[in-house]
Amino acid sequence: MVEDGLRGSGSPTDAGRAPRSGFDVARRGYDRAQVDEYFALPAQRRPDRPQFDLVRRGYDRRQVDEAITLARAAGPHPPTP
Repeated sequence: MVEDGLRGSGSPTDAGRAPRSGFDVARRGYDRAQVDEYFALPAQRRPDRPQFDLVRRGYDRRQVDEAITLARAAGPHPPTP
C-alpha cells in the first residue's frame, strides 16, 4: 500500500535509472539504500537478479521491479535522448 503524499515525481524508466525524487514509499517495500545503490551502478555492472531486503517504509516493490525490467530491456547502453 502506497502512503499518501509520498509519491515520486519522476519516471523510474528514464535511462534505466531511478528518478531523482525516488519511487513511491510503501509501508513494506524494498530497502531504499539498496535500490538506490543498484541504480547508481553502471548498467553492465548491475546484478542480473538483485535481491533487496524488505523493510518498513521502503520503495514500492512493483515499481522497482518494473523499472528493473525496463532497464534490462533497454540493454547495457540505453539510447541517448
